[in-house]
Parts: sequence; C-alpha cells; structure tokens
Amino acid sequence: MGWLDKFIPKEVKKIAKPFQKFSRKFVPKELRPWLPMATAFLPYTGIMGAMGGPAGFAKMYGTNLLSQAMADPDAEFDELNQLSALLSGTQGGLMGSKTAGSLRDRIVGGPDRSFWTKAKDLGLEGMASASDYLQGGAETLGTLGSGGELNVADMTKANAEPIMKGLFSVGGAKEALKAAAVPASKGMGDVAQAYSRPAIREYEAADLEEQRQIDETTTADEQDRAYWSMRFMREAGHDEEVVKETLAQNDLQDYYEPPVEEESAAQGGIIGLKQGGMLNLGGNEMDYRGGGFVPIGKRERADDVPARLSKNEFVMTADAVKAAGGGSVNKGAQRMYNVMNNLEARA
Repeated sequence: MGWLDKFIPKEVKKIAKPFQKFSRKFVPKELRPWLPMATAFLPYTGIMGAMGGPAGFAKMYGTNLLSQAMADPDAEFDELNQLSALLSGTQGGLMGSKTAGSLRDRIVGGPDRSFWTKAKDLGLEGMASASDYLQGGAETLGTLGSGGELNVADMTKANAEPIMKGLFSVGGAKEALKAAAVPASKGMGDVAQAYSRPAIREYEAADLEEQRQIDETTTADEQDRAYWSMRFMREAGHDEEVVKETLAQNDLQDYYEPPVEEESAAQGGIIGLKQGGMLNLGGNEMDYRGGGFVPIGKRERADDVPARLSKNEFVMTADAVKAAGGGSVNKGAQRMYNVMNNLEARA
C-alpha cells in the first residue's frame, strides 16, 4: 500500500477480515475477482444514496477497498490498491447533483488573476466538468436502465430539438456505452489486479524458496572451501594470521575456526566449522565417545554426519540444544557441557 499505510490505523484494517471470510465461504471463486466491477457501478444504481462531497468520497473509498478485499480473500489489507480506492472516492465525491455548481461558484474569473489563481480556476473547472460528465452518465444509465427514453439534446449540444433514444436503439446503446466507460474502465483495473495478485504471491513464494535453497547450497560450499583452505594452509605450516587473512580475502572470514588439538577432540567438543557444513571426512567417523557438540553437517535432522557412539550414551537433538540455550546453539552447547561435566563428576 506504500506511504499511505502509516496513516491507516490497524483497527481500520481489521474491518476487511469479516468481509473476506464471508466472500471465501459464500461467493463462488469464479465470481470473486469481478466484485470490484459491480462496485464501480453502485453509485449509478441509487443504492448508496446521495453522492458528492466528503460523504460521497468516503462511501466509494470504503466500498472499493472492501470489494478488493472480497475479490481476493487471501490478500492482506496492505496489499490492496490505495490508488484505486482514491480514484473511486474521487468518483463518489464528484457525483453529487450540486457538486459542479458548487465548484464553479468558487471560480474567481476576470483578466487580472494571478498565475496561481488561474491555475486554481482551471482545476475547479476541470473537476466541475468531470462532475457534469459523471452526473450525466448516472442520469443516462438510470433512464435507459429503467426502460425510458433519453433526451440527449442538452448533452450533445447538436441542436435545440430533443433527440429521443431508447436503450436498444443504436443511439441509446452508444450513449449507454459512453456513460459506462469510466466505471467500466475503473472496474476492469481492479478485476485485473484481483486475478494477478494471487499469482504474484505464488511467484514471490516460489522465488523466496528458490533463493533459500541457493543460499543454503552457497553456504555449504563456502563452509567446505573454508575448511579445506584452513586445513591445507595449516598443513603447509602457515601461521594463524595468514590463515585468517586468506579467508578474509575470499570473504570466508565468518567461517574461521581456531585449530583444535587432537587430545581435546577425543574428549568431545566443537570441532571444525562453527556454522556447520557437509565435510568430507575421508570415510572416518567423528569420535564423540567422550561426548560433545556436533557442528558439522548439511542441516539438522539430515543424518549426514558419521559418528562413533558407545553403549549407554545419550544424544540430544538439535532442537533440545537450541532450547537449552534459549534459541542459541552455542549457548545451548555450553550448558550441555556443563551438565555433562557435573553429572560425570558425580558418577
């Protein structure tokens, strides 16, 4: 919804929910996207009462938003088209029978007007002309819809004699199409959005999932690169500062882990990459017979980390480790170690 979102209270946004629930339950799926089209013609039916002014604006503005919500029951209020609602509100505000006259009464006129006064007068005359058009359209559709005949002499200014045209005559049909042009165009815009919005959400969800998978794969590759870089550089005798600098030059500094002594690894501990990753251990299992935290692997519950266990040992799940640390894996692992050490001291 953009910048206008911050001006609409949350309580107002919740109003659409019951209407969406009703639409989802009672309105056929095939008809829902066409609800805004019917809404665009409501002012021409007389159902909404007197139009024009702030009241007419509010009626059409609110009705348009609710019709958009019912056309797409799964949409959030922030997804609804505020520009469309503002245009509908403007339509309602200009459709009063006295609106055009009221606007023209504010025109100053005269040759000695300033630039800004002329601009204001031009705007007022433009809105008054639009009001004449909309009000004339409402009268045209109302007359033809009731089965009457239309006097278009004043509308066409073609001659002084009335020209009588019925709805099913060529002239009457032309006048009806002309009067319906604005609401029909406005309604079709909302109908198109009602059809496209679910498709856009589906595309965005699929794109997000694809990006997640790409990020997951990229992270695993980066972890693997970091591991082998650290391993080979250490085997070549480089000191840790050079190892750190090399990882930083390759944007892998987040995966740096200080070397772990073999003796401490035999007693359990966080070994290798702090962010995890699918590592090639050369067919050897990780030795956690002394207990310890498993930081490697592609993802949780993948069962892709070979390990050695002994009788009567107990393994915690990743969720249990997170819960022990209040959502932090590292804090959870430390607490698990503390519990293990305390219990071993009592054995």
